[in-house]
Amino acid sequence: MPPRSATASVKPVHLVLLLAVMLGELLLFRSTVSRDHAWMFPRWDDQLQYLNEAYAGYEHAQEHGFIAGATATLTNISAQGALHDFWALLGFTVLGPSRDSALALNLLAFFALQAATFFAVRRLGGSTAAAWVAIAFLAALHGPWSGGSASVIDFRLDWMAACAYGIALAAAVTSGGFRSTRPALLFGLAVGFVVLTRYLTAAYFVLIYAALFATTLFDRERGKRCGHVLLSALVALAVVAPFFWHNRQAILAYYWVGHIDGPERALRGSQQSPLAATRRVLSELTLQHVGIAALILFAIALLALGLFRVLRPLPVGAVAEKPSLRDAWKTVLIFFAAPLVVLSLHTVHSSPPVSIVLPAVAWLVVLGWLHLAHFVRGALVARVSVAAVAAGMLVFGATITRRPSPQIIGDAGKVNALADYFYFRAEECGLSAARISVTRISDELNAASFQILGYERHQRLFPFLGSLPTGLFETPPALAMQLLADSDFVCLVTSQEAMWPFDRQMIGILPEMRAWCETHLRHVSSVELARGAVSIYERPTLARPGGGSAVNLTALLARASPGAGGSHPPPAPPLFPLFPRKPASAAGEYVQRFPAAYSPASYRVTGLPPGFRVDPRTGVLRGKFPSSGFFTASITATNSLGSATSELSFDVRSPPRFALLNLPDTCVAGTPVEIRGDVFDVAGKLNYIDVIDLTAGRVIDRVSAGESETQTWHFNHAIAFSEPGPRSLLIRIVCFDAREKQPYTFFDEPREINVAPR
Repeated sequence: MPPRSATASVKPVHLVLLLAVMLGELLLFRSTVSRDHAWMFPRWDDQLQYLNEAYAGYEHAQEHGFIAGATATLTNISAQGALHDFWALLGFTVLGPSRDSALALNLLAFFALQAATFFAVRRLGGSTAAAWVAIAFLAALHGPWSGGSASVIDFRLDWMAACAYGIALAAAVTSGGFRSTRPALLFGLAVGFVVLTRYLTAAYFVLIYAALFATTLFDRERGKRCGHVLLSALVALAVVAPFFWHNRQAILAYYWVGHIDGPERALRGSQQSPLAATRRVLSELTLQHVGIAALILFAIALLALGLFRVLRPLPVGAVAEKPSLRDAWKTVLIFFAAPLVVLSLHTVHSSPPVSIVLPAVAWLVVLGWLHLAHFVRGALVARVSVAAVAAGMLVFGATITRRPSPQIIGDAGKVNALADYFYFRAEECGLSAARISVTRISDELNAASFQILGYERHQRLFPFLGSLPTGLFETPPALAMQLLADSDFVCLVTSQEAMWPFDRQMIGILPEMRAWCETHLRHVSSVELARGAVSIYERPTLARPGGGSAVNLTALLARASPGAGGSHPPPAPPLFPLFPRKPASAAGEYVQRFPAAYSPASYRVTGLPPGFRVDPRTGVLRGKFPSSGFFTASITATNSLGSATSELSFDVRSPPRFALLNLPDTCVAGTPVEIRGDVFDVAGKLNYIDVIDLTAGRVIDRVSAGESETQTWHFNHAIAFSEPGPRSLLIRIVCFDAREKQPYTFFDEPREINVAPR
């Protein structure tokens, strides 16, 4: 039996050296990531999702407290996993919200994998040399440090899931073949942790538990061992069941509808036979994730021990007693095979999930090492171990310091300039959200990417909404043109690769879109990227400050340089957009953000009743008005270039929710008429407005509130009537609360308008 403590027989010097190795890995990782990756646009669509969710969770915690933020991240509906955003919240709370901090979490996961593997190998084989070799073998793997998808610079589930999977594998290997209760319980907890990290791994563990149960049936202690395997499975199920139930609809929609039964299967699906798919997965595992350098290292290390076993074997009778590695071999092979079976049979081909197998690959090599080392003199094993560790660390250093291509670095500087332009223009126009159309599906030209860059570079999570693309498939041409018209900014890709049906469609209607943009939009500039030329347009009605915009895209592009990831100064002192008189209620707390353009800025407010406070970082104002009436105050914003002050005025009423609408009494048929209004709901549940023509018996239009407009909402919307005559209108303000049994509630504001003939 292995010793009871994994660390009791490890000399302190080895623990110190282990920490020193991790410190060296950390220093090299941080310097490389800061120089080459953390400043540029986040590549790969999944990373965009996870970064935006992580930053939103942190901002929620900043506004409502850490407990509320942690609860939000753990209960957020997700089809992929439950823990990713929670770990991000912990990391951002300690290190601050940034890409450096986010990617540091990937490295911490690797440290946990290294430590778990080190102590598991030491406990299993009784060899500290083998434990060090395991550390080196993990570091020598190509995929984690390659800079590609599923690597440590890709902030999504794949690498964290692979590390968690390796930790569970270490727990299984050191469980003693499930002959006692405590290791079985610990393994069940580890499995639950892996599945909560990535729900897809549940499919792997169904096969793993089935295989573990089957292998124990043929053991003399099968009754006890099978019982412990079953106990472990029940513990894992108890951990994950509440989360699976909470996210059941999202999981079903994502995996079953999206991957198996939905239309995207035709685009993403693999048409290969199971045998061909298995060869593909093994090829990706070998070349992309393990890497040629690691394979050579593994082969030379094992070959060296094999040669020493043949050429300089231990004397007969002096061979150390070989520990029982049979259970370990079975366990590792099961952990190696289960994901490969699932991924080979999966209908949707994707390379990043293959990284889950990497810890099992390292364990297979380590088990081979342990087997050979028992037949070789200790001094020779030590020499080969030192050489293997040194070679593994050299491979790690050479891989992690490999720089992205000059093409990627050059494009990243230009995308940063574009993100800055959209961000500052949206701020100075006073937009609550910026709508962007891009006529190609891409990572760099992407509303989610611009939102992430804006937050990372200027410390404000400003919402960017993607009008186009609408998805991978073609969209009706009339709808595409309408979405262009509804956008604040347009990125018209004038030369591009056509990977998806949407891309091919956009190429087909490019002349019409270009002509429309030239006629109806303001051309800002053109940008040459590696994947195509892009013309940038903006809505001509976007407001400009009295002195003109301080933001110039051409100048931003001229200053864009490779590695422009340092400070990002604002273009001018703060600028407040014109704030209308804000509605408020004395029935509850008032919460509203008063942003100034040209972030980052700090805020202070004077003149409001006692109890009001402003968040100096975000400009969010909180407090309760003592009574109805009119109140005034001043808000001041300061950035690195100066300060600005704006006057605030509040129209405070008694009801907890109400609307102040401005609609003319008369209009002309066929001519748009503008409805303007301010709506307030002290509960912060405003969702949308329906404009209903009671005379005609139909809904004319629907206007939706933005994410920042759920308590106080100032809107302008134009409608037109085709027929003359008196009209009875109903403005229905709809509120939404998902926690209520009846989530939708509303209140109505009737209005009369006389429509004159043309």
